Amino acid sequence: MLVEMRVSQFALIEDLTLKFGPGLNVLSGETGAGKSIVIGAINLLLGERAVTEQIRQGEDSAFVEGIFACPDSCAAEISALLEEAGIAAGEELIVAREMSRSGRSVGRVNGRAVPISFLKEIGQLLVDLHGQHQHQSLLRPDYHRELLDSFGGEKCAASRHRVESLYRRRQELMAQLSALGHDSAERERRMDILSFQIKEIEAAKLEPDEEERLLKEERILAHAEKLGQLLASAYNGIFGGDERGGVPAVIDLLAAARGELQEAAQIDEKLAPLVEMLESAATQVEEVSFELRDYRAAFEYNPAELAAVQSRLEQLQALKRKYGQTIAEVIDFGRRAAEELARLQNSETLARELEEEIAAAGEQLEEASRQLSALRREAAERLEPLLGSALRELAMPNARFSVVISPLEHFTLMGKDRVEFLFSANPGEEVKPLAKIISGGEMSRVMLALKAIFAGQDRIPVLIFDEVDAGIGGAAVQSVAEKLAALAAYHQVICVTHSPQIAVMADNHLRLYKEIDGDRTLTRAEQLNPEKRRAEIARMLDGAEIDRAGLEHVDSLLERAERLKKKRGLFPGGK
Repeated sequence: MLVEMRVSQFALIEDLTLKFGPGLNVLSGETGAGKSIVIGAINLLLGERAVTEQIRQGEDSAFVEGIFACPDSCAAEISALLEEAGIAAGEELIVAREMSRSGRSVGRVNGRAVPISFLKEIGQLLVDLHGQHQHQSLLRPDYHRELLDSFGGEKCAASRHRVESLYRRRQELMAQLSALGHDSAERERRMDILSFQIKEIEAAKLEPDEEERLLKEERILAHAEKLGQLLASAYNGIFGGDERGGVPAVIDLLAAARGELQEAAQIDEKLAPLVEMLESAATQVEEVSFELRDYRAAFEYNPAELAAVQSRLEQLQALKRKYGQTIAEVIDFGRRAAEELARLQNSETLARELEEEIAAAGEQLEEASRQLSALRREAAERLEPLLGSALRELAMPNARFSVVISPLEHFTLMGKDRVEFLFSANPGEEVKPLAKIISGGEMSRVMLALKAIFAGQDRIPVLIFDEVDAGIGGAAVQSVAEKLAALAAYHQVICVTHSPQIAVMADNHLRLYKEIDGDRTLTRAEQLNPEKRRAEIARMLDGAEIDRAGLEHVDSLLERAERLKKKRGLFPGGK
């Protein structure tokens, strides 16, 4: 539900915070107090086009923010939408909109900047605003089918689920057939390409770690001359020395030092461990010289071997350019190509089998769609008189409502039906789509009737009615009030009204009023306590000075409203 809304520097509003509760929330006030301004601010949150004239005179920008608590009925859809947009979800959803005189408009959801189109998308899941066409979900024919199916109950839901399953299965089979290739010539070309790729990869006899090993070999062979020089110099220094230069070998120097240290150890026995250490070092140096000798004897620079290694590396690079970034990926490509080739070689048989399965699935889908259509028609026959009766109660005695179910050219997840609600307010006029209803009062009452009947099925949590009582009075207003109360058992309802009959049904009552501050006019709001609520309803009754008789009349209306609110099972799906 909409928990709180803050409006700043918007039209006559300087800074206004409105807190809403569950059930029926009523906004009342004198004409021109700012009720329509609040509705305009909500429209901005829902992605409505912003105009600079809405910014308070003398200010550079206007700001609107709404805090929503999402019920379970739409939490999954909203979470999916937020996740797709990369926005963190929490217990509360904070939607904000700021517009400046430069024409720039910024939307934010949970502090993250979003396109205005995203506000509209998430707004359609949160709020239905009746009074302006832009945000009425029931004006969208695609939503009519969903509502009719919900009204159809468990049988309709099960039938629709079967249609969805059969449709997905048929689409999957068709995708498999498409992957085989319908054109035999195209299939042959694909098989030729796969055969060439498989042969090229198999002929290379690849090993996963081969490239790394070859790169090491190439490095050694490419530096063979320098490697030989370094080994020779190291060996001579350790074992040979330089007789002409008078430089003894390292191993000879170690032997001489060992003899001198042994003699010293005979004088001071504490030096004996050093003799052992020097003997060990001499042994290790001798082993190094032997290893160097053997390595030099085995090492032979062969230009042909280097050329062969480099040629193999070039071959591996060529394969990687074609089939993968690593040799392991090239090998995997060859495996998958072999699997595809085997499948294509059997594709004729597979294609025939798939075509038979597709035909069978199509027949099942056709039959399931016919059954779903029949259930929809039954639901429509039950819905039409219910709507007619509800509209008559709302002072529309000549209204006609019909559900038109027409066939689509192709199957969809929802079957093969197009569903649209049609309406006519006056005798002699043909029924037309809801989107073509011109009168705002008629639209609000039609929507109220529909929402009351679909209360248990409709997932949108917040319903806003802007002066749904316009142009009606007496028993019709009372019927509107009762329907709003019944609807508030399933949704949070926010209603702008001048009607005391509706106001007495409220669970939460806010009054908007104008206040002169210096040379400026401001819109203010107050949450009405019981006493102030009595006074406001008395004002709504006759507008005259409030007296004892008027307050007693209000008390009787409030008592009557409490009795009626205990009878919320007035409509299908009510509590």
